[in-house]
Amino acid sequence: MGKFADWFFGPAVETKNITTAIVDLPQHSAASIRHDIQASASYGGVNAIQLSAVFACTRVIAEGLSQVPCILQRKSATGGREAAIDHPLYDCLARRPNSYQTSFEFREWVAIQLTLLGNAFVYVSRDTKGRAIELIPLAHGSVSVSTPTFGEVFYRLNVTGNPTFTQRNIWHLKGPSFDSVNGLSLHTVASRAIGLASDLETFGSSLFRNGATPSGLLSTDKMLTPEQHAQLADAWNAQQAGLANAHKTAVMGGGLKFEALTTNADDAQFIEARRYQTEEICRIMRVDPIMVMQATDSAAYASIEQRFLAHQTHTLNPWYARFEQSAEAALLTPQDIAQGYRVFLDSREMTRGNSTDRATYLQIMKQNGFITTNEGRDFEGLDRFTDPASDKPTPAANLYGPATPPVA
Repeated sequence: MGKFADWFFGPAVETKNITTAIVDLPQHSAASIRHDIQASASYGGVNAIQLSAVFACTRVIAEGLSQVPCILQRKSATGGREAAIDHPLYDCLARRPNSYQTSFEFREWVAIQLTLLGNAFVYVSRDTKGRAIELIPLAHGSVSVSTPTFGEVFYRLNVTGNPTFTQRNIWHLKGPSFDSVNGLSLHTVASRAIGLASDLETFGSSLFRNGATPSGLLSTDKMLTPEQHAQLADAWNAQQAGLANAHKTAVMGGGLKFEALTTNADDAQFIEARRYQTEEICRIMRVDPIMVMQATDSAAYASIEQRFLAHQTHTLNPWYARFEQSAEAALLTPQDIAQGYRVFLDSREMTRGNSTDRATYLQIMKQNGFITTNEGRDFEGLDRFTDPASDKPTPAANLYGPATPPVA
């Protein structure tokens, strides 16, 4: 490698074996989730995924980033682009980034980390030429970021020995950031919205756990001792509280009267509040509610189709650009960049449309000479024709004239 490469990546060294503890998903109650979020606990973003709207939005983004092909390309001899299948990074991105994950699983993990926590850390193993040959995910909480010197970033692994690495071996993907070093976690920017959604789930759970019957006040004109107060409350709860006792007839004697105090679901506008809070979380995570199966007002098919296209443009495309540019900056060597290598997420499958639209598109592209017959068949996943003419563009003669001038 040249001097610049040595300065940026450092000399090629044998990769160390790095192991990190796996962080299990916490199983917390709704109350503890809200407490962690308000207290900005380190795992608040992870806890938030237990809310249905947050999980749904996270899954939409994660699957959108991981379901499209991830290809390493380089400039071809004709000036176009071709798959760089002989480069070791090609298989890392397209098929197996490491020994236990597929490309889909790896990018899905990256997206989950980014949407919930704002950061994803990947250990990069390199060969003697400095090329990335393995990508190993690092568990949340296992990496500490430091900037001891202006313009330099170092990464310390929270394992035995606390080894420190530079950007040569740590691929740091960031979400939106204030300080340009660390991404913003979901619980940092949306703690109130997520907390309210948690409260609504707690309210609903409590409401239906008690048979959707509101609690109230038992009163009597008689004087009761503390022991009688406790016995009366226990007897009432045993006979009337919970789903098993829902809608039972209450028989009260001794001048007892019951007065409902808590509002019911209709009075609290429970359904409307939950619907709005789902939309609020979708707004924060930049996901159209229709993508998380949130019922919308009646709309024509054309408008729904446009919303799907808007999801591609405004939700997924920014994540594609973020992943591509981060991968190129962290994984490609200066020689790769000089030779025109790039990371490409092929999202064309996401916008292909129905069969009629595709047929019209291919017809126009072929009759104008933009694609060949075999390229059109590749687009549809069909076998290529063996006729050499199928690999040549054939513009429509009625538009562009005959391919060869007529013989005089």
